[in-house]
Amino acid sequence: MAIEDLVTSEVIAEALTEADVTLQEREYPEINIREAIPVSDTLEKGLEYSKFGIVGTRGSLDDGLIGNKTSSLIEVGTEIEWKKAPAEDWAKMAEWNVVEVEKAARFGVALDTARLDTVYQNALATIQKAGYRGHKQSKNMEGLLTSASVEQVTPAVNKDLNAMTADEVVTFILSAYDKAYAKSGYTVMPNKIAIDSRDLMIIMGKFSTSVVVGIDGMPFSALDKITAALRKASGNDTFSVDFVKVPMQFAQKVKNATTSRLVVYSYNEAYVDMEVMMPEMITEISHGLLTFQAGYRSRFTGARWKEPESAVYVDYPITPTT
Repeated sequence: MAIEDLVTSEVIAEALTEADVTLQEREYPEINIREAIPVSDTLEKGLEYSKFGIVGTRGSLDDGLIGNKTSSLIEVGTEIEWKKAPAEDWAKMAEWNVVEVEKAARFGVALDTARLDTVYQNALATIQKAGYRGHKQSKNMEGLLTSASVEQVTPAVNKDLNAMTADEVVTFILSAYDKAYAKSGYTVMPNKIAIDSRDLMIIMGKFSTSVVVGIDGMPFSALDKITAALRKASGNDTFSVDFVKVPMQFAQKVKNATTSRLVVYSYNEAYVDMEVMMPEMITEISHGLLTFQAGYRSRFTGARWKEPESAVYVDYPITPTT
């Protein structure tokens, strides 16, 4: 290999390594899937499916008492139901012409790695969409918003959020929450509501028309009333439900073109999670006679619903954004 070729190779290798370190350390505010689902970076290469077990306990609540004449105990058995979620491979690349690499080497200027940044961001965004919606090319992959096993319930107020009053918004959210809470026999309070980011902003702008105001002198908002009601139900003054802002209209048009979907659920890896292999840089390679290529590879499942019966979906009317 000629000295010029070695220099060129070293230039692109050094530039890409530096860019990769920067990208791995950077925070991306638009990527919030970890706020919505517990995500573990444990997905191994070469597996077509990610397997997970659901442990069920069998045992009556009407026996088990012991006394002076008890000589044996009743055994409580467990059952493990094994499920599997599709694990998909993803990779994309960027390309540099040998001339631009040679110029960077000769004049000591930085190689333009912005296109590698684009590939990395696309990898993260694809993982995020898979977590919320599944992937279009993966037939059986489910997302947080698209499980066939989660019950769809009718909204208590069947209106576009823009048309709802503050009190109607409270009824709309609390009714959905009650249906999810009831799934556990009112023993486990869900701690997350994922909803379209635009719709959450609409809810945040809904204020009561009552003359009663809060300690800040502002009218009570719909969110104030929702929070107060749930804290009272929990018996815990610090209890709160986190609203997850579903980005990029992923919550829209799930069921049909004129509705958006929210989900009430528990953020707990025992209920729902996602397994991934975070993007890894593919070492640069010479491609053909005049180009170099580098890219990223990742792997991911969708949302692995372990307790889909603990959640509910609500599809409500919207005015679709363009």
